[in-house]
Amino acid sequence: MRYLKSLFFNFLIVFFANHVLPGIEVTDLTKLPHLGGDLLFSLALGLLNTLVYPILRLFMRPASIVRIAIACFVLNFIAYAIVKFLPVGIHISSIEGYLLGASVVALGSILLNYADMKSGSHHHKHEDPVEPPPLP
Repeated sequence: MRYLKSLFFNFLIVFFANHVLPGIEVTDLTKLPHLGGDLLFSLALGLLNTLVYPILRLFMRPASIVRIAIACFVLNFIAYAIVKFLPVGIHISSIEGYLLGASVVALGSILLNYADMKSGSHHHKHEDPVEPPPLP
């Protein structure tokens, strides 16, 4: 359930960043009714941002906030750079839009992944309680 919440909030961050920030224009290039390319991009990038901490935890122990931040910034700057060249329903019209969009989405993703890391480590502490040593 925690990952669904994270996916939902990551999706919202990407979606609203694309619609609100200057330098980013949403275009409708798909022929599907009520399903624009901006929604597909938001869902795809939201999913990738949701998977940052679980993948770091899987391959790099321990996953730290620094590693999460680096992964989120790299992922989002690459994603928004790809958008500049591929028609996915979003048009980056200025360098300001590129920097703002990638930075805002990366910061939101860092916060959500950090919260996931904290709730995950807190959850594991309750699963494996430490028993006190026996009394003599």
